[in-house]
Amino acid sequence: MRIVRGGAKGPAGPGKPTHGESGNAMVVALLVLLMLTTAGVAYVAVTKSEKQIAGNQITATQALYAAEAGITEGLHRMAFPAESLNYIGPAGLPVAGWGRYIVIANGRSALDPDGPALETDGMDNNENTLVDEPGERYPEVLTKQIVNASALRYPYVRVEYKTQGGQLVRFGDPDHNLVTPPVENLTNGAPVLRLTARGRQGNADKTLEAEAVRFPLVQVEGAIWTGGKLDFDGNGFFVDGHDHQATAPHDTLPGASSVPGVLSRGPTSDVTISGAQTDNVSGLGGDGSVNQSAFSYDFNAMWTQFTAMADNSYTGDQAWTSGNTGFGSLNNPKVTVVDGNLNATGMWTGGGILVVNGNLDMRGGSEFTGIVIVLGDMDLAGGGPADVAHIIGGVIYQSTVINASRVHGSADVFFSTEAINAVQTLARYSLAWWRER
Repeated sequence: MRIVRGGAKGPAGPGKPTHGESGNAMVVALLVLLMLTTAGVAYVAVTKSEKQIAGNQITATQALYAAEAGITEGLHRMAFPAESLNYIGPAGLPVAGWGRYIVIANGRSALDPDGPALETDGMDNNENTLVDEPGERYPEVLTKQIVNASALRYPYVRVEYKTQGGQLVRFGDPDHNLVTPPVENLTNGAPVLRLTARGRQGNADKTLEAEAVRFPLVQVEGAIWTGGKLDFDGNGFFVDGHDHQATAPHDTLPGASSVPGVLSRGPTSDVTISGAQTDNVSGLGGDGSVNQSAFSYDFNAMWTQFTAMADNSYTGDQAWTSGNTGFGSLNNPKVTVVDGNLNATGMWTGGGILVVNGNLDMRGGSEFTGIVIVLGDMDLAGGGPADVAHIIGGVIYQSTVINASRVHGSADVFFSTEAINAVQTLARYSLAWWRER
C-alpha cells in the first residue's frame, strides 16, 4: 500500500511549521536598545549634575577664600600702628564703639545685614560725638588689594572692638595672678577684636566671623617687682599699688582692684621700710604694702623678646634729657631698649615699654608711662615737686649682686591699669576662633 503524506509540497520538498520566534527577538532587541539609551541618558544627566555640583563647590570655596582674605587684611591693618598707610586702628586709646569697614568700593558697607543695629547700640560708632543717629555706621576705608577681574571679592570687612554692656571686652589678667592664664574680662589687657568678612564669587556668598586677641606682652602684678633688696630713703617718695589714672593728676580709680606696692622675689625683709615710711608704700592691704612674690620673671627671655620688637634701640651707656624725644607716650606707646646703663633727667618723657640691660637712674622731672624693666639695679630720686622721677604703670627689675637699688627723694611709682593696657596693644593679634555664618 502507498502512504501519502499530508501538507503542502514546495519545490524543495515538504513544508516546515512556522513558530513566530523572529518577532520575539525583535522585541528583546528593542528592550535592550531602550535600556542602553536610558542608561546613556542617565549617565549624561549624572555627569552634568556632578560637573555642576563640582562647579558649585569650587565657586563656594572661592567665596570662602575671599572672606578669609578679608579677615587677613583686617588683622594685618590693625596689627601694625607704625604702618601709617595701612593702619586703620584708633589714633588714641581704644574706646567702646570704635569700628571700621574695609570695602572694595565706597558704599559697600550698606550690604552688611547687621549694620542697622549700630543705630541703637548706645555708642558713637561714626565718631561725630552723637549717639544712635539714623543711618549711623562705622566709617569706610578702601581695601589695599588691587580690585580687578581676578581679585578676591570681599565686598566688606567689618572690624570692631568687642563690647559688653557698652564696655570694652579685654583679654588679660584680671586676678593679678601670673600663674593663671589670661581670659576675657572688662578691666585688664588689650581689647578683643571682632571681624566679619563677606566673600563673593559667582552665585556663591559666604560670611565668616572671627575674634582675635593680643596675649599680654608682660604681666604686672605690683607697682614694683624686685628681684633683690630695695631700700627707701627719706619720707618724700611714694610707691602706690592702688590703680591710678595714667594722666595727671593721676588720681586713684574708685572701686578698682589694687596690687601690692612692692612684690619681693625674696623675703619681705629684703624691702627695708622704717616706721615713718610705712604710709609711703601703699596698695593691697593698706599701708606698708609689701608681699613676697610667688613667681619670677625670665629677664633674659624678656630682653630677647623686646629687643626683637624695639622701636628704639641703643647700645652703650645713655644720658637722656628733655632734648631726647621719640620714646612714645600713653597714646602712642613704643618699645625702647638700652643695652647699657641709662640716666634720665631734665624732664625726659617716654611711654610704652622701657628695657634697660644695665642700671637705671631716673630723676630731675623725668617721667615714663608704661612698663619699666631693668636687668640691673634701679635708683629713683627727686629733690622737689618739679624734680621728681615719675613712673606710671609698673616697674620690674632684676637687681645685681651689689643690690644698690633704692627709691628716695620725692620719686614716685603709681600702678596704673590704663598705662599697662596701653602697652599690651603693642602685641600681635592671634585668632581666638572663627566660624562660617
